[in-house]
Amino acid sequence: MSERVAMDAVLIDALRGDFKFLYNALQKHPAILMGRMEKSSLERLYQSKTDEICSYDSLVNAATELTAFFEDGHTNIEVPYSNKDHCIPLPCEWSKDGRNLILGRAYGDIPAGARITGINGITVEQLVFLMAKRIPHENIYLVKSRMIGYPYQNYHFLSEMSLNYLFNVKDDYTFSFQVNDQKLQKRIPLQTYNGFLDFMDDSHFWNYEIQDHRMIFHLNACIYNQEYKAALEKLARLCRERRLTSFVLDLGRNMGGSSAVIDEFIKYIDTDCFKRYEMTDYSSGEAKRVSSRQEVVKNERKSICFPADLYCRVSCHTFSSARTFAVTLRDNGLARIIGTQTGGKPNSFGLPVRREMPVSRVRFRVSTSYFRRPDERKDDADTLEIDEEQKLLPLNLQTIHSIIIE
Repeated sequence: MSERVAMDAVLIDALRGDFKFLYNALQKHPAILMGRMEKSSLERLYQSKTDEICSYDSLVNAATELTAFFEDGHTNIEVPYSNKDHCIPLPCEWSKDGRNLILGRAYGDIPAGARITGINGITVEQLVFLMAKRIPHENIYLVKSRMIGYPYQNYHFLSEMSLNYLFNVKDDYTFSFQVNDQKLQKRIPLQTYNGFLDFMDDSHFWNYEIQDHRMIFHLNACIYNQEYKAALEKLARLCRERRLTSFVLDLGRNMGGSSAVIDEFIKYIDTDCFKRYEMTDYSSGEAKRVSSRQEVVKNERKSICFPADLYCRVSCHTFSSARTFAVTLRDNGLARIIGTQTGGKPNSFGLPVRREMPVSRVRFRVSTSYFRRPDERKDDADTLEIDEEQKLLPLNLQTIHSIIIE
């Protein structure tokens, strides 16, 4: 027995060592270096959580809360699913207005499109509030995105890990649904993870379609390569050949990637100049300005441009460089914004470095830079403003997945 106790003590010490490793890395976060967050507050949180660590799950819980301290969607830990893990495999999505949680695929006698109203008597609104304590975020819209679409156990609200956090240990859960005017309940057991939740396949990161006189360009990841550049040229030529009068850049499912896609896209807009985001790098421990939002950039305009009537669609899934893309277009007056609020503030931390805890091998990220939007008058905005003109564009873009083949 004493041997077992000694082994347990060694394991606990090792896990707490991992937690300290994370804590030391987080002290270099730009928010600490900028004076936005107090180092002493981080230290108190670290000390209060250290004694709670006695297992792998408790380490994940403590590490999740420690990273959430920064209110930064790029600073987080990542616990991927494996085929040995359990969850409730219900694909979910938010309604077009972002208010209701919808069942994405039929489950037994519950049809796709049914509204999920609660679990075990806890409403969806309460679940979002509880997950906000667990998911590092800049605004509540990012919580809503990650709790249903991020393929990590510590953020997906229907993983066994998250359900234990929400309800303590159980084997099955009672879901409340509403189908038209009918209220239904269904007990659903935990099941082995089957891969239903994953990031999009980047091999098919874009597609397009033409509706009436409108080009719709679905960009599901910010990937800057020859394929992307060729796609923009193709779409610009199609707009001219078919005399299309409006263009929609759909970033509603885009979680980010390379910000180099922005300048390339603007080359196809009929504008002489524009302003970029301002980037300050704190990776050395000191502030180093990389770019200034005061700089006016001359546009290397192409000979063929997109229609002047330009829209950009966003949602709670629009994050990181995709959000930067949309904000840059909006702040420069190049596009009107439609859809729902973006996941993440227009001004935010980013460019994270990836690390791994030495014993548990838990992966984590820490931001190294801070980004400011081109229009400094809107620095305090919680999300990107949606233009009222979206009412002029009655599109159901959430249901479009097919690639239009010429």
